[in-house]
Amino acid sequence: MALLICTEKINPRISYVFQHIFGNILGVDFSFCHDLNYFKSYNGPKIIYSKRLITGCLNFKKNSFTDETAITEQNLAFADYNGLKIPFAVNNSAFGFDVFAATFFLLSRYEEYTFLEKDEHQRFEGKASVAYKNGFLKRPLIDEWAYEIANIITKAFPKFEVKKREFKYIPTLDIDRPFYFKNDGFVKRLAKFTLGRFKKDPFDVYQQVANWDKRFNLNTIYFFLVGTKHANDGSPGSANKLYQSVIQQAVKTHQIGIHPSYFAALNPDEVKEEKRQLEKASDSEITISRQHYLMLRFPETYRALVDAGIKADYTLAFADVAGFRASTCTPFFWYDLKAEQCTTLTLYPTAVMDQTLRRYMNLTPDDALAFITELVRNVKTVNGTFISLWHNESVNDFGVWKGWKTVYEQMLALSRER
Repeated sequence: MALLICTEKINPRISYVFQHIFGNILGVDFSFCHDLNYFKSYNGPKIIYSKRLITGCLNFKKNSFTDETAITEQNLAFADYNGLKIPFAVNNSAFGFDVFAATFFLLSRYEEYTFLEKDEHQRFEGKASVAYKNGFLKRPLIDEWAYEIANIITKAFPKFEVKKREFKYIPTLDIDRPFYFKNDGFVKRLAKFTLGRFKKDPFDVYQQVANWDKRFNLNTIYFFLVGTKHANDGSPGSANKLYQSVIQQAVKTHQIGIHPSYFAALNPDEVKEEKRQLEKASDSEITISRQHYLMLRFPETYRALVDAGIKADYTLAFADVAGFRASTCTPFFWYDLKAEQCTTLTLYPTAVMDQTLRRYMNLTPDDALAFITELVRNVKTVNGTFISLWHNESVNDFGVWKGWKTVYEQMLALSRER
């Protein structure tokens, strides 16, 4: 029997957040109603989401935030909940805070629309986020809340059941530079070879990745950079024959996506052109993406992707600190806050990036593995989806990445542990 939710009115924010918690995470059928008499006569599982306290019912107190239709600076009132500071404190509720308002705030990335300070690449920094400042960035807190809500409902309605789900791991590789020296001119290539004294191009890891996929029963997703117009775009370009061979080989056995360039982040029309180039090089339709440098601006970046025909994006991670940017480890539709509507673009939250661990967080390989293990454990607790972002240049113990190949292999191995 479906869960019945009684609330004063339905709007896009409320529909969106209830869909993520009950639909995406718990796999529960639900419906809304306004009639309190009908609600009281309903014999199945039911909750009230209201500003009013209804005696004898399972109440989740409502904050006015979910009824708003504008983007404004929020004066957040934090509740102490299980040792954490959570926004939208309320009284006389199943939770000490409006769990649905807090979920919408985190999921929609509301704070990124109102916080004006950015880093050198004009990115919102993870250390500025509510999740980081209040100590829960490493936890998929929304998923945890969903199961807590389910437990509360089950205690009141023992026949209430949620859909069982299984932990999933999606490894992804961004290919910024397909080779270390193969695409250089002869003199530069010879100098690199002589100084490095290696037998094989260290960035040519594609067969090794295929071997890992087979060993750990995974299927790595590749994101290919084809833009060449900015100094931060290191790609040889989609017309390069060697690069074309890598792309064409990968698409035979793996899902591939576009890695919109640094230049494309400043020029939305370029996304369409780079997508077209990759489609031509791979002879396949491209429907997924991840931004180069994790260049993500709300709502411009996602609107550009939707306009280009992208169906799913894997950019949702912070560059400076690892964890869950939207406090969930479950894919969800992007909510366009300025348009106040849910879109058809699916966002896949990425939990950890190689450069974040080594460059921004300054972790040793051993410390990085411990950090990753904690993230994976937190995802397994809620049987969610763990997504990693690595590069072909960081999985082969080369240069500054000496000692990191083991980190990558052991991260893959975590997917097999229960």
